Amino acid sequence: VPLATVEGALIASTRRGCKAISESGGASARVTKQGMTRAPVLLFPSAMRACDFQEWIESADNLPRVQEKFASTSRFGRLQSVKVAVAGKQAYARFCCATGDAMGMNMVSKGVNAVLDDLIANEFPDMQVLGLSGNMCCDKKAAAINWVEGRGYSVVVEATISGDV
Repeated sequence: VPLATVEGALIASTRRGCKAISESGGASARVTKQGMTRAPVLLFPSAMRACDFQEWIESADNLPRVQEKFASTSRFGRLQSVKVAVAGKQAYARFCCATGDAMGMNMVSKGVNAVLDDLIANEFPDMQVLGLSGNMCCDKKAAAINWVEGRGYSVVVEATISGDV
């Protein structure tokens, strides 16, 4: 287990825990979901127009086009889904993307930006991008949406420590 600390007690405790798990037969782990997110905040002239955007981008008929535009920016990044929350005239579009072995924030940002440029040019010329991150992707902070929806890798790990250890 890589630790970025020099705290001796923490290192010793972690070592004892790893040894106990190992001597008890190890641990089982499963990745349940993988996806990096970016959620721009978008401004529309009206709340109804923001709802039009939500309906359009969440439509299964339009997803392949949006995925193709996203994929044109990366060899590895792939758009998995887009979910939108509308708050008045603002729409928060949470793009969830596979990034291969990379953490991929730059990859995701580049792909999302290409999608937004295409949508402004071809579908929603009245849309304004207020920020590429509208604070719904919740980078570098604890947030319930990341626990519920996932962000990065979601993993379940199980270990049983035997009484003999």
